[in-house]
Amino acid sequence: MKSMTGFGEGDARGAAGRCTVQLQSVNSKYVKIQVNLEREIAFLEPKVRDYLQRHVGRGQVTAYLLFSHPGGALDRVSVNRRACREIASQLRHVRSWLRLEGRIDLATLVNTGAVMSSQKVSLARKPVWGLARKALALSCASLGKSQSREGRTLTRDFFKRWRRVDALVGRIDALRPQAVRRYGERLRTKVRTLLQGAKYDERRMLAEVAIYADRIDITEEIVRLKSHLKQFRRLLSPVGEIGKRLDFLTQEIMREVNTTANKANDAVISRLAIEIKAEMEKIREQLQNIQ
Repeated sequence: MKSMTGFGEGDARGAAGRCTVQLQSVNSKYVKIQVNLEREIAFLEPKVRDYLQRHVGRGQVTAYLLFSHPGGALDRVSVNRRACREIASQLRHVRSWLRLEGRIDLATLVNTGAVMSSQKVSLARKPVWGLARKALALSCASLGKSQSREGRTLTRDFFKRWRRVDALVGRIDALRPQAVRRYGERLRTKVRTLLQGAKYDERRMLAEVAIYADRIDITEEIVRLKSHLKQFRRLLSPVGEIGKRLDFLTQEIMREVNTTANKANDAVISRLAIEIKAEMEKIREQLQNIQ
């Protein structure tokens, strides 16, 4: 079991340069990929997005890619020697013409802004992508380990709450026959009180009481609850995206618990049902982080 929350980082170096990838993942109903790249390697975005779609699970994943060229800066600076000679010659002519003091030095030439220029280094796309892919693989592996650690913590919590719910359902099951009997006794007492002094058919009254008592029988709900809990327990072990299936089972368990509490018409069973719902609600909240 993996959590949707995690962090991963990967770093790769080669002749093409160095690429560092950081991945941050948070919970989401679907797979959402956001890629943040430097302008110089923007051409990698479709490949990066496709790679992450295939290698990360459900969740919102934000990727940050940093790239450095082996030569350092991605700007290549060049000096226009012809422009330097021409500008220096023209400046000397102006100085002589106007009879100005001072000398022409390097700072004077640079300040003209015409002798130096820069242009972006053209990156070879294939080697850069190979480097980025290695960094992505490392970062995805790192992210998976982080999500697994968080998943193990959540699994322990689920097991603890599952055992609590299973025990509460067992208590309700043990109280089931008593609840039906108590309800029948209350109903018979109420009927006899209302009909006190009047003639009535005792057998008919007992038959009607039996019909009403049958309506509050929660045997079917208990059977379904136990079945759902067994399925929930089995799903806690497999590897893969199980969050949606566990969420569905949680809703089914909550539905059966509500039906049980309503049908039983028993104070003790209602209290136990409230405890189950409290535990299942905590499970449901945590399930929002499971892949």
